[in-house]
Amino acid sequence: MLESTNDYHPNSTGQVLFLNTKTEKLEITDYTEDVFTDRNSYLSRGIQIVVGHYSGNLAKDKLSNLTAGKFLLNFEQLNANNYSPITGAGEDGRPVRLSKEDERLSEDTFVINQFNLVVSDRIALNRSLPDIRKHQCRTKTYLPSSELPTTSVIIVYHNEAFSTLMRTVMSVILRSPRENLKEIILVDDFSTRTFLKVELEKLVAQLGTRIKIIRANERVGLIRARLMGANEAEGDVLTFLDSHCECTKGWMEPLLARIKENRKAVVCPVIDIINERTFAYQKGIELFRGGFNWNLQFRWYALPPEMIKSRSDDPTKPIISPTMAGGLFSIDRKYFEEIGTYDHEMDIWGGENIEISLRILPCSHVGHVFRRTSPHDFPGRKSGTILNSNLLRVAEVWMDEWKFHFYRTAPRSKLIGY
Repeated sequence: MLESTNDYHPNSTGQVLFLNTKTEKLEITDYTEDVFTDRNSYLSRGIQIVVGHYSGNLAKDKLSNLTAGKFLLNFEQLNANNYSPITGAGEDGRPVRLSKEDERLSEDTFVINQFNLVVSDRIALNRSLPDIRKHQCRTKTYLPSSELPTTSVIIVYHNEAFSTLMRTVMSVILRSPRENLKEIILVDDFSTRTFLKVELEKLVAQLGTRIKIIRANERVGLIRARLMGANEAEGDVLTFLDSHCECTKGWMEPLLARIKENRKAVVCPVIDIINERTFAYQKGIELFRGGFNWNLQFRWYALPPEMIKSRSDDPTKPIISPTMAGGLFSIDRKYFEEIGTYDHEMDIWGGENIEISLRILPCSHVGHVFRRTSPHDFPGRKSGTILNSNLLRVAEVWMDEWKFHFYRTAPRSKLIGY
């Protein structure tokens, strides 16, 4: 779980508490060629990007065109909702194995969302998940729901698969205290998939939970879309989730309890891993904290021995970390406004987690589908250019006399502008 406070913390303007996600090293493509010239130089630096939607390499822009080359997909294929669950498939977080015929189909459609769409469509929207919390977490008691704050859960999506989006929504509904779940806000970042229009509206209207759907009139990106949701929120706390997550039992109470203790805490769950090919639910590694290098890329660092030892008496303690990954977190709504929310001038996604960390508990678990690359395009600009521009803005706004370290590692960033 991640936490950020305004308490004093050496070498940081705030405190952020976070636990882990996938730590394998993946090749970066279409990014700052002056820094990452080949795979070997990348691996020697051990740099890993984890930005909101996925871990791994940045999107290859040529993959954005799903109607070109070997990825020839017509309008009907892209807009087909093939959700057809099979009894027992993926239950208790188990992997789903396909027949050879379905496996071939899954390879053909993988590029649409950069995960196994066929497998996802075989799994029920309300599938069961294992309770992977520590024994101490399962037996830990929190304040009664009536004494905890309410929260608005904000989920931004752009052409998300119907099954992953609705499993995210259903997991929130089924595993959150009703008294604390004020509302779910779905923000449609100008999706073009037809099943995300009327079909989605009809389904959420039947769920018996207050769900708002807000639609952008143009592609605005993750950052501005989250701000659209925050502006409509009525809960005491804002909880941001990606659109391909699954919340586990007891995920919400630790987040709200920590904010109840300190309204200036920003908290994240442990991010568990949902395998992008089998959708098996895998427990995330907990003893890590977030940081960044001088290239302003988010990285995971193992906890030092003294911090691990200090937790031996109570492994449910939150882990203090200077930076959060940014995909999933909760923050007091008024405090979010006090620190200036996100930087409105940042585009699409990338760097916002570093920027908000500069502004400003391991018993909560949420699973996230980690994709090797993004399936989405970036209107009018290449993905690497957008990310570089956002990071350049972070350096110029926040790093003062230390920004030369960023320019030394990414000298061509000066040519991009922000």
